[in-house]
Amino acid sequence: REAWGLESRAYPDVQQTAMDVVQGVLFYLALLLPFAYFAERLLFGFFDLKRQLSVAGLIFLGIFVLFTQIHPAFDITGQPIIVLLAFIMLSLSAIVIGLIAGKFEEQLKQMNQSAGGVHKADIGRVSVAVAAFNLGISNMRRRKARTFLTCVTLVLLTFTVLSFTSVVQTMRFNEVPAPSDHGPRYNGIMIRTAMWDQLQEPAYRLLADEFGREHAVAPRAWFFGTQMGEQSFLTLKRADKQYEAKALCGLSPEEARITHPQDALMTDDKGKPMGRWFAPGDVYTVVLPDTIASVLRVDPADVGKAKITYSGVEYTVIGILDSSKLKDVADLDNEILTPVDFIAMNKLSKTGKGGGDAGFKEYMHLEPDMVFFIPYQTATNLGGELRSIAIDFGEPKTVLKRLDPLMHRLGLNLYAGQITNPTATNPKDRGAIKRYSSIGATSSKGVETVFFPILIAALIVLNTMLGSVFERIKEIHIFSSIGLAPSHIGMLFIAEAMVYAILGSVMGYLIGQGVSKLLAVTHWLPDLYLNFSSVSAVMTTLLVVGVVLLSTIYPARKAAQVATPSMDRTWKIPDPEGDHWIVPLPFAVTGNQAEPLNAFLAEWFGAYEEYSIGDFVTQGVQREEFAGEHGTAYRIKCMTWLAPFDLGVSQRVAIETLPTETQDVYDIRLVVDRESGDISNWKRVNRRFLNTLRKQFLIWRTLKQGERDRYLREGDTMTADDVSIARPAFKAEPATGA
Repeated sequence: REAWGLESRAYPDVQQTAMDVVQGVLFYLALLLPFAYFAERLLFGFFDLKRQLSVAGLIFLGIFVLFTQIHPAFDITGQPIIVLLAFIMLSLSAIVIGLIAGKFEEQLKQMNQSAGGVHKADIGRVSVAVAAFNLGISNMRRRKARTFLTCVTLVLLTFTVLSFTSVVQTMRFNEVPAPSDHGPRYNGIMIRTAMWDQLQEPAYRLLADEFGREHAVAPRAWFFGTQMGEQSFLTLKRADKQYEAKALCGLSPEEARITHPQDALMTDDKGKPMGRWFAPGDVYTVVLPDTIASVLRVDPADVGKAKITYSGVEYTVIGILDSSKLKDVADLDNEILTPVDFIAMNKLSKTGKGGGDAGFKEYMHLEPDMVFFIPYQTATNLGGELRSIAIDFGEPKTVLKRLDPLMHRLGLNLYAGQITNPTATNPKDRGAIKRYSSIGATSSKGVETVFFPILIAALIVLNTMLGSVFERIKEIHIFSSIGLAPSHIGMLFIAEAMVYAILGSVMGYLIGQGVSKLLAVTHWLPDLYLNFSSVSAVMTTLLVVGVVLLSTIYPARKAAQVATPSMDRTWKIPDPEGDHWIVPLPFAVTGNQAEPLNAFLAEWFGAYEEYSIGDFVTQGVQREEFAGEHGTAYRIKCMTWLAPFDLGVSQRVAIETLPTETQDVYDIRLVVDRESGDISNWKRVNRRFLNTLRKQFLIWRTLKQGERDRYLREGDTMTADDVSIARPAFKAEPATGA
């Protein structure tokens, strides 16, 4: 049962645990998809796609059926088939969306290539990942014993972590002294929200049912007549007199046993109270502050007989309160019983004067002469809202006795007061008031017990992957020879480690669930606590995956070093001579490729004309032939501005394809002349420009023969009119042969 923050924590905890377990099943169902694929590749390895999908699907369904028998989530849901169907629908939707998005992207690439040629190299990440996993699995199949023992190690690690660690929800209680100018008026607690929000009516009923037989439980209701923060007027009438109050406050007869507001009633010459407080059975009765009574001409002698009208109903005046005395009737939060003045509080917040602890700051309340008091039940019938509840436990020691179990059920702030010196003349010395709040926290248990098993498993995986690297040195050299980058070779071993991690974590979880079910049925090892909730299981799986991947980082790096053993892995660029810079490019082409390569690069440079978003902007792109030392050479030249453009770096660029002494072999060099911009900025931004240019040569190597033939035809159609002479300002030196 919930009552706006006041609730039994048992039901929310049970509900949260149920949701937790179901979410854990969904997580592992998602993990079962790659698990089923890897298991089929590792155990069967069919070449036929239909058989691959069929066996992988059967593995998935078999483990799902096993889950339905051993996992508690399916006892909670009641309909396991609904979980399966929902997951399949979600998976198929994701696959369809991926296919549509991929097809759309492919069409856009084709349109772009048809208009501007192929100048970007984008490897399909999904296909690369599948190839990496397949290579890793094929290597695992060749070494069956080692693969089996490594998987057993990870399965035992997963089971160990699941069995001896758990994630538990704990409750932490904060206790701080509460400032008070009046001291505690009763031994008890006062419950409200931090911002004086509304409490639901069941909150009062729950506390009244639990404590009302032995102790006083007093609710407080407020009614403004308008929305919170808007000015309100509640009209009170008597004969020809009327008064505009700002709010009414509903209090109960039990309030007299807690804060004793009857002590503020006006007295006669003999000190006898003029009137009384609310009694059980009162419905249409009212207690007025002295200012309101004076305006309505309600004399002390009329108490008990005078009637006032509010909202068309007559109320009997049963008491008149002294406003100055009522200000001294403060609750445990050091605030008076009248409603909060939210309009004044909003003004203070806007001016920045309402500082303090937002959760426990002291609020301004309406003056007593702006409020009248009626019975609590009558106020709620008129639309009054429950704002706070006070409970008097009578004895100071009873307060702490009742407080500790109550805090585990509360989601609200509360104040607790204990009167230790009731005869003290100074109200502050009467006792202590403390404020309490509860904060939920998550903690892990048993982590220290699995440190060494995790360390041992990490070393086993590290040793396994290192051995795999050194056993496959020839294979790594082959990958490097066919153009695979060192980072991609390292990713092959990361993919293999991911296969180990997924197989080990899923099988470990399955065995853990089976053992948990067996222990629950047989009552063996009653002291063993197995926590397979979502948080614990997900954290365990991520821990196993993290251990495996971290243990593979070093072997993957070693594999990359084997692929490129040289310590110098960067392209060395010579320094410029003044404003003139000649950069030999690390590429060479044959005679039948020289002219189409220039057409390809000219198309690329031309695409950057009038293009202000990118690494550079070009102007006046030209192609020309000229006589080199060893035959006809080719040149592309243009004016270039380099990003970031606010540096003002501009230069003249020429790419020269020069024949060499070796027949039918051409070298390529870049000639750059600075036109504007600081020389240090010129050198720095050209590094990026050179790397961008270098990628175009790599892309040229990947083009299909049909694309290369298209550029060859474009080169053949270049007429003499297309050939132009370099401008005198261009400082490119004559070719002397590379």
